[in-house]
Amino acid sequence: MRSFKALGDFDQQAREFVITDPHTPRPWINYISNGEYAGVVSQTGGGFSWYLDPNQHRINRWAPANYLNDRPGRYIYIRDPETKEVSSGTYAPVNLGERYECRHGLGYSKIKNRYNGIQTTTTFFVPEKERMEIWAVEVKNTTRSPRTVEVYPFLEWHLGVWETELVVRNLTVLMNEGYFNDRLQAIWVSKFPLGNKPWPFHAYFASSLPVEGYDVDYESFIGPAGDYAHPAALAGKGCTNSRVRGGNMVGALKHTLTIPAGETKYFTVLMGLAEQEDEALATIAKYREPAAAEEAFRQTKRMWRSLMDRVMIDTPDADLNNFVNASLKYQVAMNNHWGRSATYYHEGHGEFGFRNTAQDAWGFLPLDSDYARERMILLAKHQRNTGQPMAGWSYVTGTNEGKAPADFPVWLPLLVSAYVKETGDFKILEKVIPYYDGGSDTLYQHVCKAMQFLQDRAKSERGLPLMGTQDWNDAFDRTGIGGKGESVWLGMGLCLGLKMLEELAQQLGDQPTVEECRQRYDAMRSLINQYAWAGDRYVYAFNDKGEPVGSPVNVEGNCQLNSQTWAILAGIPDAEQLPKVLHHIDHTLATPYGPVLFAPPYTKYNADLGRITAFAPGTKENAAIFIHGGAFKIMMDYSLGRAEEAYKTMRQIIPNASDKDIDIYKAEPYVFPEYVVGPGNPRYGEGAFTWLTGSADWFFIAVIQKMLGVQPSFDGLRIDPCIPAAWPEARISRRFRGARYDIRILNPDHVSRGVREIKVDGELLKGDVLPIFRDHSVHSIEVILGVG
Repeated sequence: MRSFKALGDFDQQAREFVITDPHTPRPWINYISNGEYAGVVSQTGGGFSWYLDPNQHRINRWAPANYLNDRPGRYIYIRDPETKEVSSGTYAPVNLGERYECRHGLGYSKIKNRYNGIQTTTTFFVPEKERMEIWAVEVKNTTRSPRTVEVYPFLEWHLGVWETELVVRNLTVLMNEGYFNDRLQAIWVSKFPLGNKPWPFHAYFASSLPVEGYDVDYESFIGPAGDYAHPAALAGKGCTNSRVRGGNMVGALKHTLTIPAGETKYFTVLMGLAEQEDEALATIAKYREPAAAEEAFRQTKRMWRSLMDRVMIDTPDADLNNFVNASLKYQVAMNNHWGRSATYYHEGHGEFGFRNTAQDAWGFLPLDSDYARERMILLAKHQRNTGQPMAGWSYVTGTNEGKAPADFPVWLPLLVSAYVKETGDFKILEKVIPYYDGGSDTLYQHVCKAMQFLQDRAKSERGLPLMGTQDWNDAFDRTGIGGKGESVWLGMGLCLGLKMLEELAQQLGDQPTVEECRQRYDAMRSLINQYAWAGDRYVYAFNDKGEPVGSPVNVEGNCQLNSQTWAILAGIPDAEQLPKVLHHIDHTLATPYGPVLFAPPYTKYNADLGRITAFAPGTKENAAIFIHGGAFKIMMDYSLGRAEEAYKTMRQIIPNASDKDIDIYKAEPYVFPEYVVGPGNPRYGEGAFTWLTGSADWFFIAVIQKMLGVQPSFDGLRIDPCIPAAWPEARISRRFRGARYDIRILNPDHVSRGVREIKVDGELLKGDVLPIFRDHSVHSIEVILGVG
């Protein structure tokens, strides 16, 4: 077994993951983003960038198989003018290096590579409130003699709609135009209208160094064979000063540096978008100045550090600390910036979905409640006046008016309830927000209507929620396509949503809604137990033919994780049913990597269920170890006070667990994948589809609110830790309603749960809810667990 530490490790103080070997089993990537402009950067410079929507405004090229070949990217070619030997400052694509390091940080990636006495360090980042990125480059002569080298910053342009280019690239490249703009002293590229729809931007590629040569034509620089490791231009005389009108485009600039022994030359490379030439001129002029670029980098680091520092943990588990204190929170932030599109694995469609946005904002609440508030209001605006949410939206193309997945209404109560508990802002419930299709209502009524839609408009003849095109499990996409299929899981989600709405109504003194929620909850719980209890487990769904999914009568997929965990979260099983449900969770569905989404996997295609049965066994939703499902399971464990079982699953699913074999796991050890390949597949244990997954949101909340027990409530922070009994103590520091709470949890009796006493600034507290200070001060909290 080989640990990930053979390839890199966390630098906790710097909040970076440091990769020391470029030959990772998969590209290990990072995001550079300000929420509007973003890029993905691999450990060797691979990746791509976009603005607002990764489908509509893709800037540089990326191929769907990029997670395997990691080409192309952002490169700095280095050529010795005497020997003509070529290397790369980012290691790839030439793949020559004697000393290498990549530091993936919060909002930046820094790649250092030394070869033949020349060390290049390139820091990639996106300044705040700009639609561009900066490559801050340092070239150091590590020898004892002066050196002259040629430096060639390089990228390959895409420009515009990514999906269209994939299908008809032979046509779309004929709309390209690019040349060297003398006024800007930069490469200036654009795309002529496609379907009478102009692409609204020009893109530029500039440097702070004098430009001695350039290329825009792909074949002139790379060559017809398309070998990034051996560009044709660098095998010859260098750049050819080519331009393009109708062809594949690159950006390549030539600079010559003469560097005294032991000294370093610094310059910036600038890539971005502008609507007009004057806009580009101002931005390029600003960041050609080293001081401006350096200050922008400092601001980026300060902003991210300030945000991430709002919650910090310190437990006896160093792996958990490393993961939570930096990369997990940053993963939650990137979920909020980009939903589920634009990774090395996902297609980059560019839309935000209602479910994902709600979960992401919920997970981000402890870090940035103002941002979460904006997303919450945006979600309410994307709701019809019936209470049904819209399918999704893009910053560029607007709202998707297609049919939304059936579960979308469940997620608004989750976010609104959590927001009020986090902030204490009850007035937000009175805010009048328009519906997408006309009319308006208070936010509170938006929540009420979401629940009413599920109960009254989207139910079957038996009273269970209709599956529609899909519920949370998108891959059951034919299970209810005929309009009769039922989602039992969604009935459980409805019960949970009703509990949250009941809480809100109670706080507002809305007694009729309180009573209605209780009655409807009891009715749905009864229906679920009547139709979906299969003797020892809960059925997940019924297809259009009325056949059960996740039942003992099924040969495949007969035990489903989510319908067991959510049943418990919603309080569905009674005392006799609960042990049977837990037995399946703890045994039938258990693996060393965490629980599978269901068992056994589907091996034959079933048109009555959908694409879930087309996926290879153990991949995606077909019985993979879906990390989101594992996070649901952890939350369920904590709801029952099962500290040891929850912690065991945490250790199984965290990406940096010290007992993971990185040659099997392959994926980044610092962020969650969407899933780990499950049993029944030869790739069992491999992480896949990393970064943009709601698993990060749920896990983050589970750690800080359930394990460490610091729970926002309407009245303040409620303290109820549920930690492994072996832990002698743990700490958490977090901001809450205008103050910082430094909380130390002591466990002298080695129990898992049960608060014996709480002291606030040395004074004994009555009860378990901390005072609300709003004084912008730090308050010391001591929590002692134990009996008595």
